[in-house]
Amino acid sequence: MRLVPTRRIPDGAKLSRDILTGAGDAIPLLRAGTVVSNRYRDGLARAGIHAVYIDDAISEGIEVVPLISDETRREATRAVSTAFDNVNQVKTAGAPLPDAAVDQLSRVASMMAAEIESSGEVALALSDLSTADFYTHQHSVDVAALGLLLGQRLMRKHGWLDYRGVRRYSGTEPRLAKLGLGLLLHDIGKLTIPAEILNKPGELTAEEWDLMRTHPLAGLELMRSDLVSPLVKIVVRSHHERWDGQGYPDGRAGEEINQLARIATIADVYDAVTSERVYAAAKPPHVGVEVVVDGAGTAFDPLAVEVFREVVAPFPAGTEVELSDGRRGIVADVPHDRLDRPVVRVQLSRNGGPPRLDEIDLSDHPDLELTAAA
Repeated sequence: MRLVPTRRIPDGAKLSRDILTGAGDAIPLLRAGTVVSNRYRDGLARAGIHAVYIDDAISEGIEVVPLISDETRREATRAVSTAFDNVNQVKTAGAPLPDAAVDQLSRVASMMAAEIESSGEVALALSDLSTADFYTHQHSVDVAALGLLLGQRLMRKHGWLDYRGVRRYSGTEPRLAKLGLGLLLHDIGKLTIPAEILNKPGELTAEEWDLMRTHPLAGLELMRSDLVSPLVKIVVRSHHERWDGQGYPDGRAGEEINQLARIATIADVYDAVTSERVYAAAKPPHVGVEVVVDGAGTAFDPLAVEVFREVVAPFPAGTEVELSDGRRGIVADVPHDRLDRPVVRVQLSRNGGPPRLDEIDLSDHPDLELTAAA
């Protein structure tokens, strides 16, 4: 299995995964196993699908493990879509998010946490292949998945501080459930922002930015229910705070920002950078990793970034790459203890015979570097 840009899907390629738009109905545009014709390729491009997973001889045996299963993604997307639809129906009346929607999202968050916990020490695929039209819905699901992964590993390794300032390593499960719910709801306040600002393709004006920065507090106002934990609310309120104090809405800095919100900030930025948006094309995973790593100590908690680097691969399995010696290939495997030095499969030409596949373990070749294939 490998990931290819829609414009470069080979003739006759077979899809290895369902193509989902990110809509709440979760009906695939095309099913796994479909052979892609020119008509399908053009239709995917028009629908805003910028890349797909395919199976072919070059990628045979390459396993791309998603962070959450397609079934869980569909259920999470439906729950987020239902919650957002509820808010759209009542926001003019100033009513909060209904308790039934909170219950449904809480159940989904717990399901996601359990699934991610069971994944073990494997390099997981984080590529968001949904369309820009459904960015807000799918972004909420993807941020929740990545944030839960990061939260699990961070608390396992470094624990968390209770209200007395005591570091604890037990009792993480209920905290993660609250983190997951907060992440699913972190952008719900954007529903109060006019669509022409939210989906503006160009730069926002100063006044528009001021309005955009109201969405964390607007989201908090939508969660007045007593069913919503203060920890959930702090994720929604503070996911745009920065380690250096230059964030919003409160300008908190360092450990003044709750640990769960510091996790949310990293997950939010990484997914935004690597997702297709109306005003920006998706960047490859290694660019998202660079943004987070470069922001350690300024935008992000350095300790959380350290753990992020241990769980998010710059070049996931199935990614097309180019080696520094000019050879092109596909990432075949990512060792969980060396995410930055994957195994790359290249195709070698043979005089008078069929091409041969070879795999290069970059851990054994410190002289070679790689970048995403153009």
